[in-house]
Amino acid sequence: MTVRGGYWPHILRVDLGRKTVTREALPPEEDLRKYLGGIGLGLLYLLREAPRTGKATDPDVPLIFMNGPLTGTPAINSSDVTIVSFHHCTPYSAAVGHTHGFWGAYLKHAGHQGIIFTGRSSSPTYLWIDDDNVAFRDASHIWGEDTRETERRIKVELDDDGNISVACIGRAGEAGVAGAMIKNDRNHGAGKGSLGAAMGAKNLKAIAVRGTGTVPLFDAPGLVETAVEWENLLFPGTTDPSQRTVAEAMQDGGNSRNYFDTFGSHRRVLSKNMTDPEWGADFARKYVEACSRWSVTPQPSYNCKISCAYDVEITDGPMAGFVGSKCGGAEPMEGSSAIIGVDDPSAVVILNDLYDGVGIEMGQFAPMMGAVYEAFNDGLIHKQDTGGLDLTWGNWESAMELINQAVRGEGFGAKLAQGPKAMPEAVGAERGITEELRDKILDMKGGGAVMHDHRAAWSAFFCEMTAGYGASTQGRGTDTFRRPDLGYDEITPGVAENLDEALAKVEPVYRTQIMKLFWDTLGICTFGTMGVAGSVRLTSTSLAQATGWENFDEQEAFTVGERISNLLRLVYARRGFKKSDELDLSPRFLEITRVGAAKENGIAPYLPAMVDEYYRLQGWNVDTGVPTRETLKRLGMEEFLDDAAA
Repeated sequence: MTVRGGYWPHILRVDLGRKTVTREALPPEEDLRKYLGGIGLGLLYLLREAPRTGKATDPDVPLIFMNGPLTGTPAINSSDVTIVSFHHCTPYSAAVGHTHGFWGAYLKHAGHQGIIFTGRSSSPTYLWIDDDNVAFRDASHIWGEDTRETERRIKVELDDDGNISVACIGRAGEAGVAGAMIKNDRNHGAGKGSLGAAMGAKNLKAIAVRGTGTVPLFDAPGLVETAVEWENLLFPGTTDPSQRTVAEAMQDGGNSRNYFDTFGSHRRVLSKNMTDPEWGADFARKYVEACSRWSVTPQPSYNCKISCAYDVEITDGPMAGFVGSKCGGAEPMEGSSAIIGVDDPSAVVILNDLYDGVGIEMGQFAPMMGAVYEAFNDGLIHKQDTGGLDLTWGNWESAMELINQAVRGEGFGAKLAQGPKAMPEAVGAERGITEELRDKILDMKGGGAVMHDHRAAWSAFFCEMTAGYGASTQGRGTDTFRRPDLGYDEITPGVAENLDEALAKVEPVYRTQIMKLFWDTLGICTFGTMGVAGSVRLTSTSLAQATGWENFDEQEAFTVGERISNLLRLVYARRGFKKSDELDLSPRFLEITRVGAAKENGIAPYLPAMVDEYYRLQGWNVDTGVPTRETLKRLGMEEFLDDAAA
């Protein structure tokens, strides 16, 4: 079969050092069908081109923006663009970030499937893509500006506020801070892996895009018909929180409405550095109650039917009139605020907005904040150590100063700038408390943590722990949401009582991860798929209707997901991963919660056996965690046989 839609035939290759832009043909159709787009095509380029020993901030390490075949099409929630490079804090891992809004769709409408940046500009620059016209622009006048002001000023400069999308970094990306993210369209951003630091190292401040075309499609009427069926299944209308789809839980303002039901009531809020789950329930309740009084305005992404992102205006109290622009998920709230004991909803909005403005993703930076706040409250560090800052739980003004110090490279905050592995030594060496700080920091494999407390939802925790590009929500298993799309009709108990029950959690983890990776190749938001009956069929059908691969089915979709999982693991294998790294976890994750379902039983005794079972399901060598030759051959990935386990 021939690709007859879904793709533009080229990517843009941008050499920032030479200030050149070339159009390069996509890989052959055989490769496109194997890896599709988004995360798959991005990783394929990374493995083929990146120096094996390079760091994310090296000029010759590519920074890759890649759309999927459904990005910018009538498919549901078709706004996703994937950004790929090497991980800033986990040296053996790829960095993979997803962002929504309008940037990816506009790039596709401008006629480009993706962009690969290499080199380093001699001075701050931004790229202006106006359909087929691509130009470099000086960014010296906006270097040092936050993400919101950068976006505003570029739109003014280009004289089009309504039809341009800007992806940019803030001061954190310029300074190379751990957790620096790439923001776009105010409410959206790609954060995992510190991709903003990679962009800043290239002296690339922003990429502005305007696209006025449409995406070529093989069967546009059929794709629209499938989208209508899909949309009807997004919101089945149940009033039982346990039966909701993720889309229902997040519709029209994300966590402003259902946050207590989905996280607070289950004691899953990451509270006071994961020391007080009961406090976290009150945190969630207070925030939802405040949002019911305030003005909440949902903000869409391209062809988004959920509108989980939102602007919230505080309408009472001393902060009245402040407007925060938030994504829909709860991680930014817990990472900016709950982790350090801030429960004043107004302060939560303000702190969250500061993080987004300077361009920091909380999952990689907040663990350092939580650790130093806990150390201060335990008497391990004092004001004379913090430069006079009072880190009592809930002191959000001190948190703001620490964040600003980190991006300026000054004061106590500068000790938090290089990531979770470096922080305990930077803060603790002089006082002899390095090991105590390592016990407090929340970290998986050096890359931070997902900002939820999943000690009582083992499959969600195991998904995050084994995610192929550092701690992230790469699948969730079945302990937090139903997955009828994959045959799991009920939420499973979050805690196992014995080894057999623990091992039974591994297959749902594996299968939900694999499906998430397939969806991440397409250019769609997975909130539109998780828990939606028939979503594997609907997404496979949509792909076939876009591209003309009429025989693309659900089994092939699963096989694509398997290939992506193996691409991620091949990056690990090339860059020095050892099996012992799989359990490179902060002790706090393995503690019991003392309340709720995990009050007496922790996952630690079962983890080695669960990891072995996970490797067997993946087809990886159980002793090394590296793909076997047999697995790579079965998946048609022969070009990578030299990287296979012996």
